[in-house]
Amino acid sequence: MSSDRPVLCIVGAGTAGLEALLAARQRFGARVELRLIAPDREFQYRAIRPGQTFRPVPERSLQIADVTAEAGADWVTDRVAAVHGADRQLLTRDGELVDFDYLLLTAGVISHRTLHHGEVWQRGNDPRFLDRIIDDALAGEIKSIAIVIPRGARWPVPAYELALVLAWRAAGARTEINLITSEERPLATLGTEASNLVLHELRDAGIHLQTGVEVVDEPRDSSPHTSPALVLVPERPDQLPDALTGRPTDPARIRIGAGVEVEFDRLISLPAATGPAIAGVPTDACGFIAVDETFKVRDSHRIWAAGGCIAAALEHSALAAEQADAAITEIAAAIAGPHGPGSAAPSRVPELTGILLSGQRDQWLTQNPPDTPEPSTRCLWWPPGRAVGHLLAQRICAADPSTLSDLPDAPPGLPIRVPVALAAPESASSVDGPVSADTRSAQRRDIENRQLMAVHRREREADTELRSLGARLQSLKHEQEATILELKNHGYLQDRDAYSPDGTRRHA
Repeated sequence: MSSDRPVLCIVGAGTAGLEALLAARQRFGARVELRLIAPDREFQYRAIRPGQTFRPVPERSLQIADVTAEAGADWVTDRVAAVHGADRQLLTRDGELVDFDYLLLTAGVISHRTLHHGEVWQRGNDPRFLDRIIDDALAGEIKSIAIVIPRGARWPVPAYELALVLAWRAAGARTEINLITSEERPLATLGTEASNLVLHELRDAGIHLQTGVEVVDEPRDSSPHTSPALVLVPERPDQLPDALTGRPTDPARIRIGAGVEVEFDRLISLPAATGPAIAGVPTDACGFIAVDETFKVRDSHRIWAAGGCIAAALEHSALAAEQADAAITEIAAAIAGPHGPGSAAPSRVPELTGILLSGQRDQWLTQNPPDTPEPSTRCLWWPPGRAVGHLLAQRICAADPSTLSDLPDAPPGLPIRVPVALAAPESASSVDGPVSADTRSAQRRDIENRQLMAVHRREREADTELRSLGARLQSLKHEQEATILELKNHGYLQDRDAYSPDGTRRHA
């Protein structure tokens, strides 16, 4: 590299990416040049209020520009399309090449629907639909609701929370709440005690549970032997607001297990997740990055990955922050070399920590009375909201006086501390190995095509902006003409051509 300082590139501005950025600056000081590659402008979070564990809290935002400026990092506002490990370069979507000496990938996941019918439950997307379902249940218009956890949902807790909230709110409405999950046992990845606790909570709430079930929904006019239509998932579903939406206007017929058909008035499912599938990086069949126990990308020497983008059994923002801190520790050891300071300091194995709550029905109902619009659905996992890492939490508290510097006392429940297994298949070739002439030629064509597409995209954006500006100017002109006419009609403006230089009115 041309710089005397090694360049550490961090891809992604979620919990893992921002925690890693702050941890890297704290650990390395000015000895390392930092670069953040991410298209996001804001980081969304929810503050915890004392004594209001289950109260709905509006989202707040942290500006990415402020965090990068504080960390003294360069910020490339784009997403990564490919990694050229042998050349130590990143290729962005718009065709820009970004150099690195060390690389940490925290690119997150892509969410997509797995069922054709019903709603997809993602907090923050359309919370009003929860109000509609509760109102319809209380009005006697809904007799059955199914909540589905498909295979590929790597954090299933929100579905259990949604089922509990619907059962608590619709108590007495005779609406049957069904929870259908592909897990062999509920929350099995959190351990046997967690499974037993949530089974007890579901039983107390009167929720019907079916485990080990893969759900496939069918079109209304299809036969049981007709294969469901394929759903094409866009590369960037966040740009298409209808990519995860569904309308619960008709009952949904679904097949459970070996062709058994069941019909529900409302169907709600969690989205499944796939990895970012970055070219040049070893991944599993679902696009998640394959890493070893030190979070180093398989068969690479200078590339690490952490957070939702890696192949692991669970995904959670608090876990992602711990993984990012561990990866920065490993990168520090690599920069120091085998005999450098801190080179032998092992990082702590990241664990998912939290509390699985129990017996919180009355407390939740007290903080979410019947007239509460968009009631909170956080009632099972504590701490609620989007947990953040150690340094990122400090940064948020410093910028937002409404947040608490320390967590309040936790409600009663089961402490959870589980190591999360990494699924890292062996890859066939080295990421950092020599590149053939054919591969380099293909890379050059890819760069040229991306740059050309970026130019065309910017031209379209500029053309759209010009048309919008022209329409606004035309509207402003009409408003000015109408205002002038109104003023003239009321005698506030006079026609200068109708008067002589001495101020006397000319006669026709």
